[in-house]
Amino acid sequence: MKTMVTKGGITVWLSSRENQFIQEHFSEDKLLEKQNLNERDCYIAQSLVTKGVLDKDINNKQVAYKLNTNKMAK
Repeated sequence: MKTMVTKGGITVWLSSRENQFIQEHFSEDKLLEKQNLNERDCYIAQSLVTKGVLDKDINNKQVAYKLNTNKMAK
């Protein structure tokens, strides 16, 4: 288990699978497109959106995810 602070200053607990997903896909500050994910990763990404860890952007039926972290908190 790991904690992460979102932009609202809320501390969120992450499971080991969610933490591994974030480490694999968000090593850089970039958008992650849904079309590049398999079904399991899509499910994990949506659960992270529900927790407030990821932001979901929808443009012209294209779905992308970006990390929603508070850069001021540790």
